[in-house]
Amino acid sequence: MKREFLFFAIVAITMIASAQSYNSDLNDLGQYVQRMYMNEPFEGARVVENVDNCYLITVVAEKPGNNDYATNRKAEVKGLSYANKYLNGEMSMQNTIVHTTENSQGYSYDEIEDFIESRSMGYVQTMQVISTFTDAAGKKVFVYCKQLPMPEQPKAKKKGKRRK
Repeated sequence: MKREFLFFAIVAITMIASAQSYNSDLNDLGQYVQRMYMNEPFEGARVVENVDNCYLITVVAEKPGNNDYATNRKAEVKGLSYANKYLNGEMSMQNTIVHTTENSQGYSYDEIEDFIESRSMGYVQTMQVISTFTDAAGKKVFVYCKQLPMPEQPKAKKKGKRRK
Protein backbone atom coordinates (compact mmCIF):
# COMPACT_ATOMS: atom_id res chain seq x y z
CA MET A 1 0.00 0.00 0.00
CA LYS A 2 2.81 2.40 0.87
CA ARG A 3 4.64 1.55 -2.35
CA GLU A 4 1.55 2.23 -4.46
CA PHE A 5 0.98 5.55 -2.74
CA LEU A 6 4.65 6.49 -3.18
CA PHE A 7 4.51 5.52 -6.86
CA PHE A 8 1.41 7.66 -7.53
CA ALA A 9 2.91 10.57 -5.58
CA ILE A 10 6.09 10.47 -7.66
CA VAL A 11 4.10 10.30 -10.91
CA ALA A 12 1.91 13.24 -9.83
CA ILE A 13 4.91 15.36 -8.82
CA THR A 14 6.66 14.60 -12.11
CA MET A 15 3.58 15.61 -14.13
CA ILE A 16 3.15 18.85 -12.17
CA ALA A 17 6.83 19.75 -12.52
CA SER A 18 6.86 19.15 -16.27
CA ALA A 19 3.65 21.16 -16.73
CA GLN A 20 5.37 24.23 -15.30
CA SER A 21 8.17 24.26 -17.88
CA TYR A 22 8.25 26.55 -20.93
CA ASN A 23 9.69 26.17 -24.38
CA SER A 24 12.90 28.20 -24.52
CA ASP A 25 12.90 28.07 -28.34
CA LEU A 26 9.54 29.87 -28.47
CA ASN A 27 10.72 32.36 -25.86
CA ASP A 28 13.80 33.15 -27.96
CA LEU A 29 11.64 33.35 -31.10
CA GLY A 30 9.29 35.82 -29.39
CA GLN A 31 12.22 38.04 -28.42
CA TYR A 32 13.62 37.82 -31.97
CA VAL A 33 10.31 38.89 -33.52
CA GLN A 34 10.00 41.70 -30.96
CA ARG A 35 13.46 43.03 -31.93
CA MET A 36 12.48 42.75 -35.62
CA TYR A 37 9.27 44.69 -34.98
CA MET A 38 10.99 47.39 -32.94
CA ASN A 39 13.55 47.83 -35.72
CA GLU A 40 10.90 48.15 -38.45
CA PRO A 41 7.20 47.78 -37.48
CA PHE A 42 5.11 45.41 -39.62
CA GLU A 43 1.88 43.48 -39.46
CA GLY A 44 0.94 40.23 -41.14
CA ALA A 45 2.35 36.74 -41.54
CA ARG A 46 5.92 35.58 -42.07
CA VAL A 47 7.77 32.30 -42.01
CA VAL A 48 10.81 32.08 -39.73
CA GLU A 49 13.21 29.15 -40.06
CA ASN A 50 16.12 28.00 -37.98
CA VAL A 51 18.20 24.85 -38.23
CA ASP A 52 15.68 22.54 -36.54
CA ASN A 53 12.26 24.19 -36.87
CA CYS A 54 10.05 26.22 -39.18
CA TYR A 55 7.43 28.61 -37.73
CA LEU A 56 4.57 30.66 -39.15
CA ILE A 57 4.54 33.97 -37.28
CA THR A 58 1.71 36.51 -37.35
CA VAL A 59 2.06 39.97 -35.85
CA VAL A 60 -0.97 42.08 -34.94
CA ALA A 61 -0.87 45.61 -33.47
CA GLU A 62 -4.05 46.83 -31.78
CA LYS A 63 -4.93 50.00 -29.92
CA PRO A 64 -5.75 49.00 -26.35
CA GLY A 65 -9.38 49.55 -25.50
CA ASN A 66 -11.44 49.52 -22.32
CA ASN A 67 -12.08 45.79 -22.55
CA ASP A 68 -8.92 43.63 -22.54
CA TYR A 69 -10.84 40.51 -23.53
CA ALA A 70 -12.28 42.21 -26.63
CA THR A 71 -8.83 43.53 -27.63
CA ASN A 72 -7.25 40.09 -27.20
CA ARG A 73 -10.04 38.37 -29.14
CA LYS A 74 -9.88 40.90 -31.98
CA ALA A 75 -6.10 40.43 -32.23
CA GLU A 76 -6.50 36.63 -32.19
CA VAL A 77 -9.04 36.69 -35.03
CA LYS A 78 -6.82 39.04 -37.07
CA GLY A 79 -3.80 36.80 -36.48
CA LEU A 80 -5.69 33.71 -37.62
CA SER A 81 -6.94 35.63 -40.68
CA TYR A 82 -3.37 36.66 -41.61
CA ALA A 83 -2.22 33.06 -41.25
CA ASN A 84 -5.10 31.72 -43.35
CA LYS A 85 -4.45 34.26 -46.11
CA TYR A 86 -0.76 33.37 -46.09
CA LEU A 87 -1.28 29.60 -46.20
CA ASN A 88 -4.36 29.33 -48.42
CA GLY A 89 -4.43 32.51 -50.48
CA GLU A 90 -7.25 34.99 -50.92
CA MET A 91 -9.55 36.13 -53.68
CA SER A 92 -10.62 39.77 -53.37
CA MET A 93 -13.13 41.69 -55.45
CA GLN A 94 -13.89 45.38 -55.28
CA ASN A 95 -16.77 47.26 -56.86
CA THR A 96 -17.06 51.03 -56.71
CA ILE A 97 -20.33 52.76 -57.52
CA VAL A 98 -20.44 56.54 -57.89
CA HIS A 99 -23.83 58.24 -57.63
CA THR A 100 -23.88 61.83 -58.88
CA THR A 101 -26.81 64.04 -58.00
CA GLU A 102 -27.40 67.60 -59.05
CA ASN A 103 -29.51 70.06 -57.13
CA SER A 104 -31.65 72.90 -58.52
CA GLN A 105 -28.81 75.43 -58.23
CA GLY A 106 -26.52 73.39 -60.50
CA TYR A 107 -24.24 71.98 -57.81
CA SER A 108 -23.42 68.30 -58.12
CA TYR A 109 -22.74 65.93 -55.27
CA ASP A 110 -20.92 62.63 -55.53
CA GLU A 111 -21.80 59.70 -53.35
CA ILE A 112 -19.27 56.86 -53.51
CA GLU A 113 -20.03 53.32 -52.43
CA ASP A 114 -17.23 50.76 -52.18
CA PHE A 115 -18.04 47.06 -51.94
CA ILE A 116 -15.09 44.88 -51.00
CA GLU A 117 -15.53 41.12 -50.89
CA SER A 118 -12.82 38.76 -49.70
CA ARG A 119 -12.89 34.95 -49.87
CA SER A 120 -10.40 32.40 -48.68
CA MET A 121 -10.50 28.62 -48.56
CA GLY A 122 -9.24 26.66 -45.59
CA TYR A 123 -9.05 27.30 -41.90
CA VAL A 124 -6.28 27.80 -39.35
CA GLN A 125 -7.56 26.49 -36.03
CA THR A 126 -5.21 27.78 -33.36
CA MET A 127 -2.01 29.70 -32.93
CA GLN A 128 0.02 30.10 -29.76
CA VAL A 129 0.74 33.53 -28.29
CA ILE A 130 4.51 33.73 -27.85
CA SER A 131 4.89 37.42 -27.03
CA THR A 132 2.94 40.58 -26.26
CA PHE A 133 4.47 44.02 -25.85
CA THR A 134 3.69 47.71 -26.30
CA ASP A 135 5.29 49.60 -29.17
CA ALA A 136 6.40 53.24 -29.30
CA ALA A 137 3.01 54.38 -30.66
CA GLY A 138 1.22 52.89 -27.63
CA LYS A 139 -0.30 49.95 -29.50
CA LYS A 140 -0.32 46.50 -27.96
CA VAL A 141 1.49 44.06 -30.25
CA PHE A 142 0.58 40.37 -30.26
CA VAL A 143 2.91 37.75 -31.76
CA TYR A 144 1.31 34.41 -32.65
CA CYS A 145 3.14 31.27 -33.73
CA LYS A 146 2.38 27.91 -35.33
CA GLN A 147 5.02 25.29 -36.02
CA LEU A 148 5.19 24.14 -39.63
CA PRO A 149 6.78 21.00 -41.03
CA MET A 150 10.36 21.52 -42.17
CA PRO A 151 10.71 21.81 -45.94
CA GLU A 152 12.70 19.02 -47.52
CA GLN A 153 16.21 19.93 -48.52
CA PRO A 154 17.30 19.01 -52.04
CA LYS A 155 19.46 15.92 -52.11
CA ALA A 156 23.13 16.52 -52.77
CA LYS A 157 24.45 15.05 -55.96
CA LYS A 158 27.13 12.42 -55.54
CA LYS A 159 30.45 13.24 -57.00
CA GLY A 160 32.21 10.50 -58.78
CA LYS A 161 32.61 8.73 -62.05
CA ARG A 162 29.72 7.82 -64.24
CA ARG A 163 29.22 4.28 -65.29
CA LYS A 164 28.72 3.54 -68.94
